[in-house]
Amino acid sequence: MFSRPPRSLVLLVALPLLLAGCTSADPDAKRGTGTPTRVVVPPPVSATPVLDSANDRPLPLDAYLFDPEQMFTVERAQARLGTSCMARFGFDYVPQVPPRPTRGTDAPTTRRDGRYGPQNAAVMAKWGYHSEGGDAGAESMPPRPQLSQEMTVALRGSSDVKQKFGPGGQVISGQTVPDHGCVGEAVKALTGAVDGRVGDAQLAEDLKFRTLLDSQKDARTRAVFGQWSQCMKEGGFSYPDPVAALGDKTWWDSPGPTPHEIQVATADAACRHRTNLVGVWYSVDFAYQQQAIAENAAAMAQIKTDLQAQVKAATAALNG
Repeated sequence: MFSRPPRSLVLLVALPLLLAGCTSADPDAKRGTGTPTRVVVPPPVSATPVLDSANDRPLPLDAYLFDPEQMFTVERAQARLGTSCMARFGFDYVPQVPPRPTRGTDAPTTRRDGRYGPQNAAVMAKWGYHSEGGDAGAESMPPRPQLSQEMTVALRGSSDVKQKFGPGGQVISGQTVPDHGCVGEAVKALTGAVDGRVGDAQLAEDLKFRTLLDSQKDARTRAVFGQWSQCMKEGGFSYPDPVAALGDKTWWDSPGPTPHEIQVATADAACRHRTNLVGVWYSVDFAYQQQAIAENAAAMAQIKTDLQAQVKAATAALNG
């Protein structure tokens, strides 16, 4: 299909999973598999700003990852190219396209994903750790279109459900199915190859999560987490770090924030401010991202070029 899984466009919906996942698995430190443990060298931090929120602050990897509008442009273009291709075979096909990203008060201004948990004290005092707006703010995907066997062949180049893509070459309504079907044709128009990757490059995504994990484990960040934890204890709440507070499963037992959740979130915001938690974490994270880009300079330069080319191709497709 042309659609891809919905992206993390609303900060407080995706972040608990993002951070919880990063604390539980390190792909570079597998045990018993023969994979050597990656040696992490803490980078120097040039300056530590005083911040309650880093949502309006740039990060080095931003230039190598699609921002919300860029991704929306690419997804719309991919859908339009697919619809046009399918129309050549006589099919009225409208693929799934995620709705235009909505950005809450506590969402980053450019990045698709948040990194440091909730950062707006007023929002936390109203919504706790729940999404701003509650269920009304959740995005929904349109239903998947129903496909006949012929439509499946045109779309994927194969009618075999066990095959993700086929070689194409079939003739439908006098038209030859392209390599990888209409999916491949759309992907090729955006990336230059039928098996190209639409959206963020794998390395860029890997580094996004790896640097978050590294910054979270860094001694400088752990120190401020300790200060935050002590501050929370003074208010009667016991959490080792803000990730644990954010990921408390108790919050998800109710559709909206409970009074207790509001109390914890309010204390969380106050302790973040008191310890400059976001300022420290952001500065450490920034340094790890700079380091990761320098270590992969050639590959990252190509990723930036490919990203810009993909956005340009998508814009051209949308403009006809």
